[in-house]
Amino acid sequence: MIGKIKSRLFVKVFLLTLLLITMYCFITYKFILQAAPKNYQYDIEDAEWWICFLPDDLSRENKEYAYIWLEDTEKNIQDIYENEFELHLFQADGQEVSLHDINQPIDGHITDFNKIEKTKAYTFTFVDSDLLYTLLLTRNTAKHTQTEEAIQGTLPVLSIVILFGSFISAFFYSWYMTAPIKKVSKLSKQMADMDFSGFCPVGRTDEIGVLSDSLNILSRKLAATLSELQEANQKLQADIDRERQLERQRVEFFSAASHELKTPITIIKGQLQGMLYQVGRYKDRETYLAQSLEVTDTLEKMVQELLVISRLDTPGYTCKKCNLDFSKLISDRLVAFEDLFMQKDLTVEHTISPETFISGDIQLMQKVLDNLLGNAAAYSGAGNHINVKLWKEAEKTSLTIENTGVHIPDEEIPKLFEAFYRVDQSRNRQTGGTGLGLYIVKTILDLHGAKIKIANTVQGVIVFLQF
Repeated sequence: MIGKIKSRLFVKVFLLTLLLITMYCFITYKFILQAAPKNYQYDIEDAEWWICFLPDDLSRENKEYAYIWLEDTEKNIQDIYENEFELHLFQADGQEVSLHDINQPIDGHITDFNKIEKTKAYTFTFVDSDLLYTLLLTRNTAKHTQTEEAIQGTLPVLSIVILFGSFISAFFYSWYMTAPIKKVSKLSKQMADMDFSGFCPVGRTDEIGVLSDSLNILSRKLAATLSELQEANQKLQADIDRERQLERQRVEFFSAASHELKTPITIIKGQLQGMLYQVGRYKDRETYLAQSLEVTDTLEKMVQELLVISRLDTPGYTCKKCNLDFSKLISDRLVAFEDLFMQKDLTVEHTISPETFISGDIQLMQKVLDNLLGNAAAYSGAGNHINVKLWKEAEKTSLTIENTGVHIPDEEIPKLFEAFYRVDQSRNRQTGGTGLGLYIVKTILDLHGAKIKIANTVQGVIVFLQF
């Protein structure tokens, strides 16, 4: 039987509530029974005749003598009816005035007596004043009835018993009933906010205990499931974003490639047609055959670079890295470019730390250096300088290539690594640029986990690489 009661919340609540109600009803009944309450002795209608003729008397009196009538009437009512009624006088605006000095307002308003037993309102004016006054007789709420006096006599003891008993019982009852429910409510709120890290330690065997255990199990299972779903969703979203980015890049790249390939092909076709039909200036075949050959060389270079990009962008492509002597590779490429630098009348200065190694693909890194040195030579005017510096510091290898006598608009620098982008279209075509060199450089360096930055200096333009 005891075990059944412990496991049933309804039974416990019912028994506890029944016990409390029975106990406090019995105590209240005993005190009320002993109080023997009684009510007021007089009706307000009995006293109303004292004031029904008073307004006529006051209307024939001067204002300054009105207090005599009012004080006399008030005293008679209090004496006869044992102070159960009160006489009140109000101005036209409802403000109450003193019966002993009509010109003295007191704290009160006629609306304060709306819910108090009272007579009808009697209005009048004085002989020497046009102001309207209202006379009213009300129940004296300050006078205790016999019931109130009897209860007041037992109030101290009754209050102590009720307050003490109610406090102890209410505290225990509230704690016992709400403590586990609060825990369950807190856990359920956390779960509603998608927070499944909470735990509800109730330690009971009744319905609340079963509910808390079920919520704990549900919270753990939902946490595990949600974690798996979030991981899967993040992975899926990352794959989708990456695929969209690659697709967008492919579309943009091939669109630009089609446009760039169309231009030299159109030039070659036009020149060949002109020479074939001997139209105007195209009769000088030797000149335009040479120009067609130059355009063909540019076209060939562009196709080769497109093949390089296609190979680098192939999914799953990995470069063949080795412990590369980067300092030696840079020195070798500077020697290979000596003739070009001499033709362009460029002075080359270099500071290369010996035996500086990096992990990289030698063929790809050679292409990076060739593109950067070729750009420095192509876009520097005669008589300028090219400064190359290689150093290693704190596990980081840095390379700078600066060419003087030229600057790039600051707003154009972020676009330099885009495919087919040229700062000056006409100038770049004259130098044989395809607009793919820096794009290839950036792609190769990304494969090596390296950084590249281009900036203007006081003397010219500097390219900064860091491995």
